[in-house]
Amino acid sequence: MNIQQLKNVIEVWKCGSISKAAKHLYMNQPNLSRSITSLEEEFNITLFSRTSSGVEPTHDGLQFLRQAERMVAEFEEFENSFKHGDKDKLSFKIAVPRVSYLANAFTQAVSANAGEKLLDIEYMEASNEEIINRVLFKGYDIGIIRFPIEFESDYKKRLVEMQLRFQELLTFRFVATMSRRHPLAGKKRLNLGDMKPYIILTHGDNHSVNFSNKETDSLYLRDISDNSITLFERGSQFDFLRNIHGSYMLVSPLPRDVLQANDLVQIPFEEQDVGLFVDLIITRKNRRYSEFERKLIAHIIDVQQQIMPADY
Repeated sequence: MNIQQLKNVIEVWKCGSISKAAKHLYMNQPNLSRSITSLEEEFNITLFSRTSSGVEPTHDGLQFLRQAERMVAEFEEFENSFKHGDKDKLSFKIAVPRVSYLANAFTQAVSANAGEKLLDIEYMEASNEEIINRVLFKGYDIGIIRFPIEFESDYKKRLVEMQLRFQELLTFRFVATMSRRHPLAGKKRLNLGDMKPYIILTHGDNHSVNFSNKETDSLYLRDISDNSITLFERGSQFDFLRNIHGSYMLVSPLPRDVLQANDLVQIPFEEQDVGLFVDLIITRKNRRYSEFERKLIAHIIDVQQQIMPADY
């Protein structure tokens, strides 16, 4: 038995489905099934029984899973306590969406610590599903996820079921970001109809396993232009915006220095044209924020105050 095996069966328990749990764990279904079978053979127990809709724990399995959940929580608390125990080293892992204001705040937080400690940092930009997976199973300290407000109750329910703690960081509406040479760059506000002839740049991994691609695309407004380019990383988006005439992105407001460095402008929409989005910070339920994490959140809040227009 190992901790990952326990995390695997807990995820099956939470999902009520081996196939759905396999997607959350980024495993193939046969490997997950073998992991369950291995535990059952080791402890001479049947953990799950099949139902018409998936699986549910047996009576003995439920007792096992509840104890396993406590063991995993205690292990993670133990791991976190000693992970930050070296006062001369900053060890930290964070997974976030492809968002410029978060990168800006994170670099400020790290810069404030540079020279004081050795650094061992992982900063990953990914989809919501990957971010949740990294926090749950890959030892990441913090994750930040983004979703349309219509998905809020579903995400929060999932996070509670997964024993993840969450805190709201930002609620916002998209702005259109484009080159200063864009034909629409001089407008004070935009309507969605203004965007139809131009090229929309979108990130291609915002879909959720719990929602249809059609529903997600509609809320992310991917269908408002006749022309589109899909990106799977953030670094080149500014090159696209600068060099492809008529291109634009729908994003959360950007820091002023990012706009200036890339010769960009951002323009809000008429409020009724765009929905609200939410950024949540997530972490494991039983862990405490480190001193660095508290400072990071303070930097994020400071950057937010700088980027949000007065009439938002």
